[in-house]
Amino acid sequence: MSPLAKEIIDRLNIEDDELILSEVLDFYEYVKQKKQSELRRNWSKIEKDDPTQDEIKLYEDYKNEKEETVSLESVIRELNLYEK
Repeated sequence: MSPLAKEIIDRLNIEDDELILSEVLDFYEYVKQKKQSELRRNWSKIEKDDPTQDEIKLYEDYKNEKEETVSLESVIRELNLYEK
């Protein structure tokens, strides 16, 4: 927990005035709603991009490509990396 959050909690814990506590909670809810609204607005600005035919073909080629696995031993042999 951050020092600021801890200080706010400590100060609110000793506060006796219910009006101040309710104002703090109202303000917290306001800030929370504002941030959520801003986030929704930013997400709505993002336009979904449909893939082009070239992108679809590249993806299909990549998906269908069967890559041969190379063993570590063959790499060591190929590069002459034997321990001496």
